Amino acid sequence: MSIDTRFDFFALIILLGVFQGFFLGYFLLRKTSRQFKRNVFLGYVIIGLSLVILEILLNYTGVITHVIFIDNFAEPLNFAIAPLFYLYIWYGLYPNRQAREWPHFVIFIFYFFYCWFYYLQPSEFKYNSFLWSYHPHLFPGSNPAPFNPDPLYIRNYINHLTILHFFTYQILGVRLLLIEYRQRGNSIFTLSNNELSPYRNFAFHFIVAAIILIIVKTLLGRDLGDVFVAGYIALMLYITSFMIVRKSSFFFEQEKQGFEKYKKSTLEENHKEAIKTKLEALMNEKYYCGNLVSMADMAERIGETPHRVSQVINEKYGMNFFTWLAHYRVSEAKKILSGADGKKYKIEEIAEMVGYNSKATFNKTFKNITGFTPSDYRDQF
Repeated sequence: MSIDTRFDFFALIILLGVFQGFFLGYFLLRKTSRQFKRNVFLGYVIIGLSLVILEILLNYTGVITHVIFIDNFAEPLNFAIAPLFYLYIWYGLYPNRQAREWPHFVIFIFYFFYCWFYYLQPSEFKYNSFLWSYHPHLFPGSNPAPFNPDPLYIRNYINHLTILHFFTYQILGVRLLLIEYRQRGNSIFTLSNNELSPYRNFAFHFIVAAIILIIVKTLLGRDLGDVFVAGYIALMLYITSFMIVRKSSFFFEQEKQGFEKYKKSTLEENHKEAIKTKLEALMNEKYYCGNLVSMADMAERIGETPHRVSQVINEKYGMNFFTWLAHYRVSEAKKILSGADGKKYKIEEIAEMVGYNSKATFNKTFKNITGFTPSDYRDQF
């Protein structure tokens, strides 16, 4: 019995979300991004979500019948995405505090191996399981297996366990956010953006996705409503991509130097000093080494507006944002080049380590500031 494949609007939305997720995950897991652990866990979350909605897409369109041997390949991720989400929030809030990571993935590891009772079943059994989930009217009525695919009867309650596991980590993550908001004297429901907003918004989207999952499982049962969950997850991936692109310095014009544009500013001197202190604290954490650095992101992290941050950089350091950032990056590069391991790395690797995606840009900036190329500077030591 063959199943006709279909490709409609929902399938298109999910497919684009899958591509978007894989691209974004790759971007976050690149060498230059991995130095920030929050990026690592966000990258894994996004890759995990992309694999989950890819599996839903294959089932929804019927394409899974042509590759039935990989049926349910993403199911173990039900118990990995929530811990990854929690650790993303942890390292976003506490970048210098090491968390005990491995205990969070014990359930995932156990269920991954447990799923092999299903993975080792013949293709006919998997095909009938697909029919039972997505085309119950075509299910033959019985589905004998050479051995029990669910000896502990865990898969019978997989939706309940997934939701329970998910909400447990949601509570843990939101608790971290509530504590941090309270310490800063803010409300988690405030509409104004600050450095905590991305984590709060991500938590909100996860809660909505879980609620949609509960609704569709209650109303439709089996896996018939999974396409709605996948559609919302795809929307999450679009929004996340937009937020990252919005923070990228690529789309911002270089800030004008000078004080002319700040003549009418009402920013008081003590406030300027407070912003300067926050900026220096951020730079002491080597924020400048990230390749997602931008005026907008920096301002959000310290709870200020980009205009005020720009003013403080201009007035307190006598340079624009990009020049100020370059000095930090070049200073870090000089430490590496003149250090004991200076010749261990290629120039391209050092460029990435200090936040540059282009060797040419790094070379040009380094020479403009020091008068030497990176290679010439290293040769002196």
